[in-house]
Amino acid sequence: MKAIYYIHKAMLLLLLASCNSTDIVPGKDASASGRFMLSLLTEEVTTEDITRAGSFNPDVSKFMVSITDAKGLELVSGMEYGTMEDHDKVLPAAKDYLIEVANCTPQEAVSANEGWGTIRFMASQTFDIVSEETTPLVLECTMANAGLTVIFDESFTTKFPTYAATIQDTRNLVFKSTTADKVAYYNISQSQENISLRLTGSAGGWNDRIDKTHHITLTKGKITRLRVKFNDGSNTDSDVDIDIDTDTSMGETDDEVTVG
Repeated sequence: MKAIYYIHKAMLLLLLASCNSTDIVPGKDASASGRFMLSLLTEEVTTEDITRAGSFNPDVSKFMVSITDAKGLELVSGMEYGTMEDHDKVLPAAKDYLIEVANCTPQEAVSANEGWGTIRFMASQTFDIVSEETTPLVLECTMANAGLTVIFDESFTTKFPTYAATIQDTRNLVFKSTTADKVAYYNISQSQENISLRLTGSAGGWNDRIDKTHHITLTKGKITRLRVKFNDGSNTDSDVDIDIDTDTSMGETDDEVTVG
């Protein structure tokens, strides 16, 4: 009886394996199909000069791959790149396929990490499939959103022991002493987008405080670093300097703004 059980179990496993097609697109005509080979490249984003978070080196095997045909029909939807090795990468011969790859969705890019978001890597490319030929695809995934971090200089925190920088939008993220290593990420539709930041600080007395709003331009593919300093002088808002630059690992841009 035990031998019969093992035989039946083996037959069941074979049946399940035969039903689980390894084709990336089931039901295609093999005689009018071609293959594609997919390779993903991504850059390591170093943020140790901006935060204490170190570097962000995503797991490419977890990137999601989607493929649509020229009519917009989605043939592959959110398949992990790592699992594609188990599938036969064959598509019907046709022109203008679109492949899109990302490590997360736009929604996850702003909701991850308790609402602070995460870097969104993305790449896309159109390609053709020729019958009985293999099409090589090499996609370089780059940062598709923008980031902002605020660094409070010791000159500022010494003058104003109670301080905060609040982004004025629906998330109302607050940079303060307990969030000094945070980066806020934003999906921006254009190459640049403006946001407002409210800067407050208090030394305890009514006259020893500041409350200013500053407008910041975020750039797609870059992490903007905002450094808040205090120039030792009078107790007025004009003594608060804000230095703005961007993470050099994503491309360098420098600017300096004085709040007055």
